[in-house]
Amino acid sequence: MTSSQTKPRVEIVGSFLPPEELEEARSAMKLGEKSAEEVREIEDAVIDRLIDREIKSGLKIVTDGEIRRKKWDQDFWEGLNGMNRERIDTGRIYQDEVVRHDLLRFSGKIEFNPEHPFFEKFVHMQNLTAGRAEVRQTIPSPGELYMRILVGGNGDLSKLYETPETLEDDIVEAYSKTINEFYRLGCRHIQLDTAVWGRLGDPYFEKTLFLGGIDPERVTETLISLLNRTVENRPSDLEITLNIAADETSIPRWGDEKELEHIRRMLEEVDVDAFLLPFDVSNVEHLDTLKWLPAGKRAILGLVDGSLPNMESINDIVNAIHIANRYVPIEFLSISPTCGFKVRDRERQGLNYESQWTKIDLLNEAAELA
Repeated sequence: MTSSQTKPRVEIVGSFLPPEELEEARSAMKLGEKSAEEVREIEDAVIDRLIDREIKSGLKIVTDGEIRRKKWDQDFWEGLNGMNRERIDTGRIYQDEVVRHDLLRFSGKIEFNPEHPFFEKFVHMQNLTAGRAEVRQTIPSPGELYMRILVGGNGDLSKLYETPETLEDDIVEAYSKTINEFYRLGCRHIQLDTAVWGRLGDPYFEKTLFLGGIDPERVTETLISLLNRTVENRPSDLEITLNIAADETSIPRWGDEKELEHIRRMLEEVDVDAFLLPFDVSNVEHLDTLKWLPAGKRAILGLVDGSLPNMESINDIVNAIHIANRYVPIEFLSISPTCGFKVRDRERQGLNYESQWTKIDLLNEAAELA
């Protein structure tokens, strides 16, 4: 990023909806009509075309669309040593519906895995871009893993992890080594995804924490510590972005005073290089939050809803950019969707493969007008 930038850059959160051909191939594999190898070939072709289209759409930093992703968080975690995923698809737990759920299991200490499957996927993506754009690797934040264990154990880490006294150190070490390996492979943009920061001030979530004997204020301290310890020794040319829009349903309640206190601490105390922050473009007064962003940090503003096909007003987007520019220099501003396009209830939302590109076109147009 140079000072010659005269308009905000357009970026994406990471995930894209797969085209129908890939969804049909995966359905055929479940029916035994296609092999895993055949589906893998289709995935490769889809990712190849996706990256070409990202670059054609003017994106300077691209992803593989998380096309192969099953779970935005557990796919990465089960690639670490000491962790795996257990599929529960039978039985009833205090409800009438049949349970279908993936549970994290621990077979030992959480550790860096030099054979993590994400490394191969990154190299494949890097080869496809062939220097035409920079590549961003998205992974769940270390705090997200800690919270999954804490809440899963109802406040008692030992229920899920055999050595709770080393959990924070183990997470930091595993993540730090993983990030260093991505860097060695050529990655210069790491995005840490988290849904927790969008819920810390939520009364229902706070009640859940209190019922488990968990102090929400202590949680905030731990999350800040985990993030800062994980990235403290990163190379100077590696950009770390914290994305608090990982879950389309967990956007911060910007108008809530308690929520804002958590967000203020995050912006002021978390030592990352950029923050991806989702806003409601019709409530531009919430952009005042940017007053807490330290000088030199980038702000990526989520200004169009990545989970819905309806189009926002381009004038509203341009206005939001101008207001944000009061707090953040234009060379440190980007605009993006509020969340990834790979939403959980795509059919109900009405989003389709082409509408996600329409959203990117809208952002490009707004950036030009700003």
